[in-house]
Amino acid sequence: MSEQRIGFVGLGNMGAPMVENFLAAGFTVAVFDVDPSRITPLVDKGAIRTSSVAQVANNVDVLFASLPTAESVQEVVTGKRGLLEGAKPGLVYVDTSTVPPPLCAKLANELTGYGVEMLDAPVSGGKAGAHAGTLSIMVGGSIETYNKCRPLFEVIGSVIGHFGEKVGSGMHAKMANQIMVGIHLAALSEAMAYGAKAGLQLDTLAELLQAGRAHSEILSVNGPRILAGDIEEIGAMGPMTLLHKDMHCIVESMKEMGVRDSLSNKVHAMYDKLISQDQSAGTPIRDGMGLIYLYEEIFAVNVVDAL
Repeated sequence: MSEQRIGFVGLGNMGAPMVENFLAAGFTVAVFDVDPSRITPLVDKGAIRTSSVAQVANNVDVLFASLPTAESVQEVVTGKRGLLEGAKPGLVYVDTSTVPPPLCAKLANELTGYGVEMLDAPVSGGKAGAHAGTLSIMVGGSIETYNKCRPLFEVIGSVIGHFGEKVGSGMHAKMANQIMVGIHLAALSEAMAYGAKAGLQLDTLAELLQAGRAHSEILSVNGPRILAGDIEEIGAMGPMTLLHKDMHCIVESMKEMGVRDSLSNKVHAMYDKLISQDQSAGTPIRDGMGLIYLYEEIFAVNVVDAL
């Protein structure tokens, strides 16, 4: 298995720990990121430094990417010194980012002309899952290519599903996942603000909620951080721009399906409002759990001080 040469582009909160898991499993991994400071720590652990995406693509069998936006994915594939400049027939491109499904289909079509197979393979599980190698991976694309890459997915994930031969199918599965994440975050924020307004002891409320039908990973992971007031210090979810981007993808996908009225649309609008507030104030964009701030405004209550 470790004879396959792997490349990895995008060495942020998700990409770097995935690379570490591949290295620990004995794979040769060539890495690249637009931020050189992200490359050196992985080179120190055995990764191979490269100077461009094209160089990575020219020297590996499977190229993974973990990128923050649709624009960065497009640039990695078709931009200057990008994948298409260095790709050789037989290369497999695996995109673990969360981007619009139509973009995946478009890129897959372009890559086919260069003899490159693409799988869209968005992941869920956050930084903790990336470090532990327990990510959930949702894959779309050729079943033959999927089976070829399955041993690689098993290094970084524990639950892996193939959702169809059409590239973009995995991304639709990730959209379904993010619908639940976004709505759960809003539900937790609303519940805690409601409890604070009612004068309840919030730590006791959170404990009781977790013991009943309301329990969820969102509650168990983010609830204590809300109550401790350390959302921004720890970076519970990453900047809200990431979840806003995901909710935008969901809303646009729904529009293509003829659906315009949804809970996802409402959560997307909440992130719009919060990001606009931060931009107007000239302050850093707050954490994805920042919906709690909006609900504090709605209920006119300070959740943390309600303890």
